[in-house]
Amino acid sequence: MAIRIVTDSASDLNLEIEKKFGVKVVPLTVNFSDKESYKDRYEISPNEFFEKLKSTDKNPYTSQVNPAEFEKEFKTILDQGDEIIGIFLSSDLSGTFNSAVLAKEALNEGKNRIHLIDSKSVSLGLALLVYIAALKAKEGLSAKEIVDKIESDKEKVESAIIVDTLEYLKRGGRLTAGAAFVGGMLQLKPILELKDGKLIPKDKVRGRKRALKWVRDWLNDNKFNLNGKIVYLVHASDQGYLEELKEVILESNDPKEIIESQVGAIVGTHSGPGAIGMCFIRD
Repeated sequence: MAIRIVTDSASDLNLEIEKKFGVKVVPLTVNFSDKESYKDRYEISPNEFFEKLKSTDKNPYTSQVNPAEFEKEFKTILDQGDEIIGIFLSSDLSGTFNSAVLAKEALNEGKNRIHLIDSKSVSLGLALLVYIAALKAKEGLSAKEIVDKIESDKEKVESAIIVDTLEYLKRGGRLTAGAAFVGGMLQLKPILELKDGKLIPKDKVRGRKRALKWVRDWLNDNKFNLNGKIVYLVHASDQGYLEELKEVILESNDPKEIIESQVGAIVGTHSGPGAIGMCFIRD
């Protein structure tokens, strides 16, 4: 009996990790209108999403995974005789985790082989936890050992996310038009973190160079030691900006591994293009 890792598409999981470890990624849906919807990753790629986002004045909206979709995926894995560890985006940000819980309860037979974790994270933080779980499963750890590891690690996720444009925060109603206009004129870059299941503002700076300097100072001031650690990076359709962030990290750190991925439709709906982020598990 193997252990299968299941997550959702808001993880923005690196595609090579998905394929190498057989992670099942269940898609959320992005809706450009009531008549135009796409399953994230499966029906619209990150590049296709951001190209489409440029051509619309109306912000898309997202829909959670429903219990029936999870029930179908769980049953397929259980019928193969495998055990499931499901790690999903924060229940404070979406009802997707609750859908997974309802699906588990509907599967009376085999539900003791389904272990669900609310990551209290999204995108890069969630993806890092999924990757760690997949590594531990490959090492032969039991489901309980993996769940205990992830439950511990999720409280130690450190992250910094730089939003490049205020336009999509305005479109989503999270920022007034006036504040977005002034912020755009000043080239303000909000810096966010994942904390207690939510995206929390950490700071804001003017311009990309100062945003990267902020990350450098944040790492140094907190004496974060990334040597030997896994660092997960994401970008929203801006590989060049991600490379600059990577250079900042490598100036004084020697990570065990740097994983890169691209923000998909679910997170991209709220961040817009140009956002970058990094995360790791602190000591």
